[in-house]
Parts: sequence; C-alpha cells; structure tokens
Amino acid sequence: MMSMNNENWYPLETSAKIYPAIISPRQPSVFRFSCTFTEEIDPSILQTALNVTITRYPGFCMTLKRGAFWFYFEELEKSPLLQPEHNYPCQMVDPEAEGGFLFRVTWFKKRVNLEVFHVISDGTGGLEFLKTLVYYYLLLSGKDVKPGTSVLTLGHKPTPEERENSFLRYYDPEIPADRADTLALHYSGTPLPPGHSRALHVRTETAPLLAISHEYDVTLTEYLTAQFLRSFFDVLAGSTDSDKAVKISVPINLRKLFPSQTLRNFTYFANIGEPLANASEPLEDTLQYIKTNLRAMCQREPLIARLNPNVSSEKNPLLRAAPLSLKQLVLRQAHHILGDNLFTASYSNMGIIRLDEPMERYIENFDFGLSCSDSIPLNLSMLTWGDTAYLTFSSIIEERDVERAFVRKLSDAGLTMQILSSDLGTRPEKGDNHENLS
Repeated sequence: MMSMNNENWYPLETSAKIYPAIISPRQPSVFRFSCTFTEEIDPSILQTALNVTITRYPGFCMTLKRGAFWFYFEELEKSPLLQPEHNYPCQMVDPEAEGGFLFRVTWFKKRVNLEVFHVISDGTGGLEFLKTLVYYYLLLSGKDVKPGTSVLTLGHKPTPEERENSFLRYYDPEIPADRADTLALHYSGTPLPPGHSRALHVRTETAPLLAISHEYDVTLTEYLTAQFLRSFFDVLAGSTDSDKAVKISVPINLRKLFPSQTLRNFTYFANIGEPLANASEPLEDTLQYIKTNLRAMCQREPLIARLNPNVSSEKNPLLRAAPLSLKQLVLRQAHHILGDNLFTASYSNMGIIRLDEPMERYIENFDFGLSCSDSIPLNLSMLTWGDTAYLTFSSIIEERDVERAFVRKLSDAGLTMQILSSDLGTRPEKGDNHENLS
C-alpha cells in the first residue's frame, strides 16, 4: 500500500470501515440535507459555487480505493458535477456514476440537495458542507451576504483536526469494553420497488413542541423518541414477539461531549427501547425510562466503554494482517449481529440550523432525511429552522401505520401540523384529519 506520508490518501476512520462492507442498493447508508431558496436556482451559478466549496473540504474530495488490507481514501483532482434531481431521495451513492465522488449534489427548482455516503462524514460534516455551498451560491448570485461565524469559507483554512479520527484520540484501553445489548423487534411491510422510497414531512411550530416536552421535564429529543417508540407499540401490539423490545437508535454527536473539530464521522448510536409487553404503560412511564436511560448512556465513561471495542479490534494485529476479503466478511457478520439486529428504527435530531442573518432572508427552509434498509425500512429525522421543526419520515415500504400513529399522538397533544407527502401533496393537519394518511 501507499506510504502513510502520502498526503494524497488517508485511511478510513474507525466507524467508517463498516460501510464498504455493507453498502448495497437496499442498504445505501446515505443521508440527505436539502435547502430551499426563496428564488429558483441558477444551475450554472450553483455549479460554480460547488467548485469553490469542494476546495474548502478536502475530506469530501476523495474517492474510495481497495487496498490489500483496508479500503482507503484517495484524493480526486477535479470537481463534482451538479445534477438535476431525478431519483428518489437517499439512493446508493455509486462512485463510478458520481465521477469517483462519495456524495452528490442535485437541484430542483428552488431546492438544492446534498446526499452523502456515510463513509466520508456524519450529519455534522455534511451540514457544514451544505452551509458553505449555500453561502457561495448566494454570494455568486450577487446577494448581499458577508462571511460570519456560522459558515466555513475559504477564509477559514482547513485544519488537520478536521480530518482527525477522533475515535482514536479518545480511545482508553483502561476502561473495560462494554457492548451489552439485546435484540430488537423488527418492523416490516410491503416493499416498494427497487430504487423507490416514500417521504412524509411533518412541520410544526417549535415553541408548542418544546412547551409540551418541558411539561414532562424531558428534552425535545427524549419526548419525540418516546412518541416514536409508542407509535410502534400501537402498530405492533399483539405481536408474538412481545418479549422483544421496540428500540429506537438515537445518534449522539460526540463532539458535544468530547472536544473535536473533525468533519469525519464522530457519532455514537444509542439504542433505547422497551419490550412490546410494556405497550399499555402510560406515556409518563415511557418518558421517564427514555430520560433515565438515554442520559445514562451519554455519560463520558459509558460512552468510551461502548466505543472501545471498535478501536481495539482495529488495533488487533491478527485482524490488521487479515486480507481485505476476510475483513469484509467479518464486518458484514458483525453488522448483522451488532448493527441492525439491535434496533427497530432510527430517530436523528440535527438540532437548530443557524446561519448569519444576511443569508437567512434568502432561504425558505431546510430538510433532513435518512436512507432505509430491508431490515430498517422506516426512519425519522428532524431539524429546526427558524420557528419551525421539520420532521421527515423516510420509508421503503407501502404501509403508513407508524407515521399515522405518530401524527395522531402529536395532534392529540394539541399540536397543529402541516403534512407534505410524496403521495398526498401539502395541507394542514389537525384533529382526526391525520387518518387521511392511509
């Protein structure tokens, strides 16, 4: 393999090594951010903005190469090509179709989309890339925007820390490894045709949603995790697997607990849930369980104990010496046992999207979506922009029962929502109107 001193390549960080082993059209491991402007996009200007943006993010200007022992990233000496949007969201990123790149940028009318293969970054890195792209598009369009503190520009030179494998920095062999977990109940339905997906967007005012969460003395993430969990309770009640737990996988941005500037993956996935047998318990009990256990999982030492096994296996001399084909087989088996089998669905909250005020006037909204897989056919994601919470259900099955149950729960809590669906168009939802989701 190439010398470690060659600056044109670098190894995958710890958590990224699983993705080349499991990627397929039915498990694309892709996330998507969208930004909708107030005016229709000029694609020629957007392409120029993309050419500028990629020079600021060398970690995105890479392709995936196969070595004798590991996959690795190799630098690309070109710019990605903007494409009109023509596929369903979050389809597999095929480097051959993307000029070697591990992400794609598409546009449709007023909307620009960034879709990223998880191997190069997590949501934090992806969002930073999109914000820079939006800034340069507005600037090159002649808008009165100035660089502030919310966007990385060419004036902020890339730092070595942005490419850091932060899992290695915080690895602590003195803390015993802990991977104890239980199998989760899986949800299934009628698969959509290959390459198809459904998206259901739920928009609601943030203030009332926060007020409800605070009434229960929980965070917004804890409240919506509980309601998402209980939506599966409603749909799966009576299942013969009532001894298994419905578990929601909640991505935790480790940068908030372990100082890091990395734009690569630095996320831990906390699987939290209860047995289906507890479906009849009151909401307050579910909330207390989620609150207690999720906060316990997110303490420094328990997190390091959970992260240590990935790093220690990476350092294992026998595994390091094994050929890549054998490593791929081991990683696929590990993912089957320790990955999708341990949760029912994901709920990812990217939090508040912040831009400098001069940029905000030209933007209508942001959206965030996740890909699905055969094992995990439904996921929920959200972000907050301005006064509005934007929630997105991503699905690759026909059934809408969980989405319907979730909307009903928020409606019963007194929230007014707007529903945007690839099936239904746009309309306000309140009270029993959510039954129209069927």
